[in-house]
Amino acid sequence: MNHFIGHAERLVVGIGTFAALLLVPLVLATTWEVVARYAYGAPTIWAYEVGYTLTGAHFLLALAYTLRQGEHIRIDVLSGKMPRRLRHAVDAVVYALVLPILVWLVATLWRYMSEGYARGETSGQSALNLPVWPFRLVFCVAFATLCLQVLCELLKSLAALAQPRRPS
Repeated sequence: MNHFIGHAERLVVGIGTFAALLLVPLVLATTWEVVARYAYGAPTIWAYEVGYTLTGAHFLLALAYTLRQGEHIRIDVLSGKMPRRLRHAVDAVVYALVLPILVWLVATLWRYMSEGYARGETSGQSALNLPVWPFRLVFCVAFATLCLQVLCELLKSLAALAQPRRPS
């Protein structure tokens, strides 16, 4: 089990690192748009759409990494006062409930992406008019990665519960 978790979390960290690197082209595109608009009086036709797709991709692809790092919102006032085993039990129940929803969401997003690809759907948000399927693929990858990390967290919680109790 630890072998699986190790490999899965390396994938999550890799995708999280990629998400962080998306900030570089986002900053460059935004900077170019500002310079083109205000210095040259010639705004671009692509910066708005590139900007919001990169921002969305950055946010979505970082979901699983954020969970791995324990940085998602948690009600620490309650969980901080719980005994360790109860906290692991609550985590296990929550992850077990969330996991099937995420699996359903990934399947639904995959179908949505496939339909957009088959129709040749475009964004209609700017003159650039990007195809939407790549961004929808990012949704699929992001939630599949989150699903994988939730499974890892569930397994870690169950493993913690299986450990013998420490004497008080």
